[in-house]
Amino acid sequence: MSQLGRAVPAGAVMSAPPVGRPVRPDPVAAVLLLVAGGAGIWQLFAAWLKVGSGTVGGGDPAAPAGWQVYRALRLLPAPAPEVSWATLAVLGCAVAGGALIVLGLAMFAPMNHRPLGVAALLISLLSMAGALWVIMHARLVVDLGVFGLFGQASVGLYLFLGSGLLGLVGAWKALSTD
Repeated sequence: MSQLGRAVPAGAVMSAPPVGRPVRPDPVAAVLLLVAGGAGIWQLFAAWLKVGSGTVGGGDPAAPAGWQVYRALRLLPAPAPEVSWATLAVLGCAVAGGALIVLGLAMFAPMNHRPLGVAALLISLLSMAGALWVIMHARLVVDLGVFGLFGQASVGLYLFLGSGLLGLVGAWKALSTD
């Protein structure tokens, strides 16, 4: 038997590799990312505002869901750049939710979770930036000021805002483990 080109005596015992922590699944990060991803997708279907509280793009004052907010903003003729970015933020949060679900499922695999945690961190930060953009331009997006927006908010808006924050916590947990 030889070891790297050197002869090893027959009675020699090879030492074991250094003992480190075994790579394990990270179920806590997985659950956090799965819930964050579900919130990012579910915001498209849940009502953002209470009935009659505001109009999206000057349209119907019914309780708009995230998808209706996206469609109403998309149908505006020659919208302001702020409204165009808000349109992308609503849809981008749902796409980020799908990516966080995939990354959350990958956290169940026994592998190094740090690269996945970095990806989840970037996705969550982009989702949070989009949510901040919508809040900063609430007057143009839903025809309510910031205080009026939170006064009339419903479940969908909170899912939209919380998905990035919860994804950030899940990404941080994935980065903290091997």
